Amino acid sequence: MKKFANLIVSHKKTIIIFYVILVILSLIGAKFTSINYDLSSYLPAGINSMKGKEILDDEYGIKGVAYVLLKDKSLYEVTQIKEKIQSLDGVKEALWLDDAEDILKPESFIDEEIKDQFISGNSTLIQVFFLDKNDALETINAVTNIEEFLVEGDVIGGPASVSKEIQSVTSKEMMIYSTIAFVVIFIILFLSMSSFVAPILFFVTIGVAMLLNRGTNFIFSEISSVTYSISNILQLAVSMDYSIFLIHRYMNEKSNFASKEEAMAEAITKTFSSISASALTTIAGFLALAIMRYNIGKDIGFVLAKGVLFSLISVITLLPVFILLFDKLIEKHQHKTIFPNFNRFSQVFVKRRNIALIIAILISVPAFLAQSNVNYYYANEKTLPYTSYSNTANRKIDEAFSNINQLSIIVPKGDSIREKVLIKKIESLEKVDKVTGLYSLVDENIPDFFIPDDAKENFQSENYSMIIATLNSPIEDEETNEVIESIKSIANNQYEEWYITGESAVYKDLQEVTNKDFRNVTIFSIILIGTIIAITFKSLLIPFILVFIIQLGIWINLSIPYLQGKSLNFISFIIIGAIQLGATVDYAILFTSRYRENLSEHSKYDAAIKTIEDTGQSIFTSALILFAGTLSVYLITTIVSAAELTLLIGRGAIISFLLVLIVLPALLIILNKAISKTSYNWPNK
Repeated sequence: MKKFANLIVSHKKTIIIFYVILVILSLIGAKFTSINYDLSSYLPAGINSMKGKEILDDEYGIKGVAYVLLKDKSLYEVTQIKEKIQSLDGVKEALWLDDAEDILKPESFIDEEIKDQFISGNSTLIQVFFLDKNDALETINAVTNIEEFLVEGDVIGGPASVSKEIQSVTSKEMMIYSTIAFVVIFIILFLSMSSFVAPILFFVTIGVAMLLNRGTNFIFSEISSVTYSISNILQLAVSMDYSIFLIHRYMNEKSNFASKEEAMAEAITKTFSSISASALTTIAGFLALAIMRYNIGKDIGFVLAKGVLFSLISVITLLPVFILLFDKLIEKHQHKTIFPNFNRFSQVFVKRRNIALIIAILISVPAFLAQSNVNYYYANEKTLPYTSYSNTANRKIDEAFSNINQLSIIVPKGDSIREKVLIKKIESLEKVDKVTGLYSLVDENIPDFFIPDDAKENFQSENYSMIIATLNSPIEDEETNEVIESIKSIANNQYEEWYITGESAVYKDLQEVTNKDFRNVTIFSIILIGTIIAITFKSLLIPFILVFIIQLGIWINLSIPYLQGKSLNFISFIIIGAIQLGATVDYAILFTSRYRENLSEHSKYDAAIKTIEDTGQSIFTSALILFAGTLSVYLITTIVSAAELTLLIGRGAIISFLLVLIVLPALLIILNKAISKTSYNWPNK
């Protein structure tokens, strides 16, 4: 490591040029990464609803869908608007009453069942099908163009409208909350450090790492909207510590060497093991997400792990060059640190350790039970505020037509009688408003060659027949799940091959897939991080102590929404454990490392007091950076899922900080003898 450090400090210009080239390549590479807003696409390919979705895509050409609600329009005006929509790029088909009935004949002669699908009072509904997915750029542009046709009272809703609004809001807000987060974190660094030049160098270094991370995301071809919205903030917040550790060690070593290059080489050598161990636990926490059956875990985990790795490399190679080049400015612009130390609290924390430990143990059981009973949701539209445009539009459409919640039942074609029986049985189910299929519109005994091609095209493909069941229940709730189960049972009794898809079916399958993900991610992250801690400390007991402290923080963190009666987005619920454990276990590692050092010269009580004094400010700064960075997103974004996740991360950082400084010392003191017996070379003064 010393040779590597000397190489860095002696080739400063080469390293700068190298990173300039990498940044340019990353800016180019970022252009080749698309953002995926369709979270259902991360479901395993073998899931029934996803297979059904693929059939709709391949055989029917049905991908994106939206609903246009028109108010107080004549049949002629509706026809004109429909033709305009039909002519737009990206629109496959606009479906309205005139596709099934002759609107020129007297209204009393129009089939009431068909009419009710498109006209309700003074409202008219046009169903729009797109050539590409709901979140595709061509679809988003088509939705934008449709909005231009609408006047006051008219709205466009459905999945494509929701996706368009999520994309629009994310792109507008991301720059705002990122800027505010950077400013707030800079202020925290300025207050906690003795030079205002150093934080600037930190930001440039981590900023380069962020660009490298974003520029190399092209290897995945696309990343999820969740990853896109939080990756920069999290990478910045969890890896800023590495920069702080390095510059503190450099300042300490300057008095021991004749040149600043020698001091920096020594600083790199001495901090590499602690920085790399810290980064490794964070990376392990993120990589634990990759075992999720729901593949968004791989998306988030790989991107964030890669980001932390780039931060580590940049801090070890690029930051030393910056510090050496701007050393005089760092020395010149010094100021007194404003953050308080923890000297006043250290003796209190140690003296009251038994009380703290008893409280922690008493809290642990109800906190564990509470977090186990948190309710969580899946519906994409719930990630937007209740008052958002697309949610308001969906409510208006649902109030007028009650047909937003549609399921597509896909079965092999060719048996008209069996299909008619299936339709009748589904119609008899409670919460099923209506069922539409080819043989709900024509008699099953009519020979196939007598049925008009237009009618067949809407319901039959080369290999399959499609039936549309409209539910009068919300897209996501227990009653809807029961109806889906009943339809599955009926279909299974009628056919060997069948598929049920649609938003509700996808969300139900998503729930079944992710039910075990939270437990699996938690177990795997604990094993990974526990193993790293065991190797770092050469101890069997230390990993259990440190993981318990942070795991308790996770239970407390997740119990709060339960006590508030709030539900969480399922992604936040699943990944917060791995993120909080990976990002904040560093506090416990730092504290325990320093406690072990102090234990060689002090009694266990004095060692704990001194460790609180030595590490309190550093851990507080680290937690505050993570808290402030994520809180800025929470306070600004209107994307509910992003706000929930960032609040959990920020609050988790503060909870972990408090537990490490208050409860961890108590455990280390009480279990000191057991730690000594189960650890290699543990100090025993």
